[in-house]
Amino acid sequence: MVFILGLSLGVTALFLRSAVAIAVVGLLILVVFSVAAIISYPDFHLLPLLIALAGYNVGIASGFMTAITIQRLRTV
Repeated sequence: MVFILGLSLGVTALFLRSAVAIAVVGLLILVVFSVAAIISYPDFHLLPLLIALAGYNVGIASGFMTAITIQRLRTV
């Protein structure tokens, strides 16, 4: 579920077509996770953060690959 959330955030940030928006969404993932880690200090696990960031990167990469594929299909 965390991977799907990160994936959807990556795709949504990519649709904004702004490098600043993509960077801000990535930083917001870190900020929200940090706040959640501070609030629930004894039960702190780093794995959900890494999974969310992996999903975020996969979402951005899949968007770029889709755009490249569409561009190549248009030129053929």
